[in-house]
Amino acid sequence: MALGATFARPTSLVAAALCALAIALIGPAPAEAAGPSACKRWGNDEPSELTNGHARKAVLCFVNRERSDRGIRRLKRDKRLQKASQRHNDRMDSQGCFSHVCPGEPGLDSRLRSVGYLTGGLSRWGYGENIAWGTDHLATPRAMVRAWMNSSGHRANILNSSFRDFGVGFTRGTPSNKRHKNGAFYTTDFGLRQG
Repeated sequence: MALGATFARPTSLVAAALCALAIALIGPAPAEAAGPSACKRWGNDEPSELTNGHARKAVLCFVNRERSDRGIRRLKRDKRLQKASQRHNDRMDSQGCFSHVCPGEPGLDSRLRSVGYLTGGLSRWGYGENIAWGTDHLATPRAMVRAWMNSSGHRANILNSSFRDFGVGFTRGTPSNKRHKNGAFYTTDFGLRQG
């Protein structure tokens, strides 16, 4: 299993020039839409058993469980973040790349602008991204979130109390063998936008 995390601190328009990348459904639906049963229903399913929707719901469920256990507000699904994370997953898969920025791809900030997430005269915003891939039992939604929680940068994104929104990309495959039917890429994009 391989992991990667990026994070940008929340910022305001006044401080936008000072903000540096540290380690880098229109109208969100309630986090509960994933339902607590999503963790149980699909959390241990290997990639060949998962639909994109089930993988997304299970990852959101586990991330929100980690946050709730620590008294942190639950994240809401956001279609724009989901679109950005899925596009990045598709890029990693098509190029055999495992990175926050694949060749010819813009950085996370630009990707979030292109889907309309970081637009509209915001006064405060922030974002972060976790990526991972694995195979077989190491590629279940539960295993992915567990691996991120055991890595300080990924854990920081999951438990960042500033973040409000969330999107998950899920694609079957691996960087080394795209045809591996029981492997998967995951990208999770976290965000905060206030205007």
